[in-house]
Amino acid sequence: MNKILLITFTYIIFFQQNNFAQVKQQMGVFGGTSYYLGDINQSRQFYAPSPSAGALYKLALNKRTAISARAYYAQFRGNDHDFNNQFQQNRNISFSASLVDINAVYEFNFLPFQFDAREPIFSPYLFVGLGYEIMIQSKYNVNNHFTVPFGMGVKYMLSKNATIGVEWSFRKTFMDGIDGIENPGETKYKSSISNTDWYSFAGIFITFRLFDHTGDCPAYRQ
Repeated sequence: MNKILLITFTYIIFFQQNNFAQVKQQMGVFGGTSYYLGDINQSRQFYAPSPSAGALYKLALNKRTAISARAYYAQFRGNDHDFNNQFQQNRNISFSASLVDINAVYEFNFLPFQFDAREPIFSPYLFVGLGYEIMIQSKYNVNNHFTVPFGMGVKYMLSKNATIGVEWSFRKTFMDGIDGIENPGETKYKSSISNTDWYSFAGIFITFRLFDHTGDCPAYRQ
C-alpha cells in the first residue's frame, strides 16, 4: 500500500513538470490546533484540541495548482471519561502523545490565484498528498508510519508578496494504537472509521513570496 501511494503521488507531481516555468516560491508558518479521532473519540470533531505549529514551503505551478512541503508539530490526548457511554466509563483508558508530521501535497485552487493585482485576491482550495508521522512522545509503543493528508482551506492575498489563509486537514493513518487500543474485542464498540487512528489540524498560515523560478527578486521589480 505504501509503495502504491508513493508511486501515485510521484506521478501526479511530475505530470505538472511542463508548468514549472511559471513556478513561484513561498515560505511560511502555520499555527493552530490538533486533535485525534480513534477508538476513544470516534466522531467528535475538535475533541480535546491541543496546540500545533509548523512551517511550509510552497511552489505555485500555475494559477490553479501548487505543491507544498510541510512539517508540523502536534499534540493529542484522549480520555474515556470524557464520553458518557458505560463501556468507555468501565474501560477507563487515557493517553497523550506528540509527533512531527511531514508531508508533501498537491493543491488545487477553485479560483485563479497568483501574486498579481489583476487576479482574484482569494480562493478556496483542496489538497491531497503523502506524509510520514514521526512519533516523539507516547504513553504506548507506536511506530512511525506513512499517512495520507488531505484537506481544504481558503487563502487571501495580503500583498504582492504575502498570503494568509485558514486550513482544516486530516491524516489517514494505516495503524491503530496511538490511543493504546488495538482491535477492540467487541464488534459493537469498534471504531466507525475502520478501526484505525486519524488526526487533524486546523489553523492559520501565512506565506511570503521568495525568488521565482527565473531567479529575479520581487522586491526589485518595477
